[in-house]
Amino acid sequence: MKKLILKFILLFVFTLGLFCLVDYFSCQRETKKIVAKLTGSIEYLGEENGTDSIISIIRTVSSDDGTNVLVIGDSISGQMFSGMSGECPNTRIACGNAAINVSGQYMLAVTYLDNHPDATDVWLFAHPLTLDRGYDMELGYGYAVMPFAIEGIMDELDDVTLDQMATAYGRVALNPTFANVINKSPLNRKLFFNYIRMHNEEYVQDNAYEIASLYILKLADICREKGVNFHFYSSPSTEYYRDRIESTRDDFNDSELSKAYPGYLDSIYYFPTEWSKDYTHFDDEHSVREVYDEIIGKAYDEFFL
Repeated sequence: MKKLILKFILLFVFTLGLFCLVDYFSCQRETKKIVAKLTGSIEYLGEENGTDSIISIIRTVSSDDGTNVLVIGDSISGQMFSGMSGECPNTRIACGNAAINVSGQYMLAVTYLDNHPDATDVWLFAHPLTLDRGYDMELGYGYAVMPFAIEGIMDELDDVTLDQMATAYGRVALNPTFANVINKSPLNRKLFFNYIRMHNEEYVQDNAYEIASLYILKLADICREKGVNFHFYSSPSTEYYRDRIESTRDDFNDSELSKAYPGYLDSIYYFPTEWSKDYTHFDDEHSVREVYDEIIGKAYDEFFL
């Protein structure tokens, strides 16, 4: 019996040691791609998962770059505005994507304000369907939580939001050290994401504008306290999403957001679905400055340029 127990202990130690060795090499820049191929986790490589791109955006808003205007938003606004940086040197254009959730947009804005005491304006452009996101099992952790946890700015969020995230991903997943360990290794990402998909449930909002109401109004209040002008608009949308957006109107009317921005849904600029490559973003033919300028002139009664 003692020999059997000893064999089990040795087998456990050997297996654990082997896993630690493989995991070590999966974290190293020179060998992680090889390990990813061998373990079937190539899709979880850092350059493919988007987390590092959001970390880069967080670091740009964290740096004192001499700007005093911040522009944030989803990937549609990023597609439209990112090429305008050269025309407005006093403006930091730091658009992310829908997957960082409005809570992520809030953390970007607050981080910018904390590091830019002379800020004058914050602009947020968000498609209505990006505000409907909870904390899901696909892109949610890698975009809305992990990069912000790694950069140590999760404490900007309310406890109720941290509890929602913890329900979906586990309390430990909000820890900077844990998030960094998961992000460094495609194998760790695969194991962790598969685990939460099997054992946890995503957080779905009761009202499509629940999280948006909390953080957009909270950001507006912070800007007001700091003497900063806050501007909130929708990104343009394809006609494809018109009915789906309209289906959220009752939720919008029941939300606190509608009291502060009652014309938000009515001000959306819809462009032909045929102009899009994926029902959301502009295709190559229409992803040009002339088209953007025309839309900006029709969609917004004020603009940061």
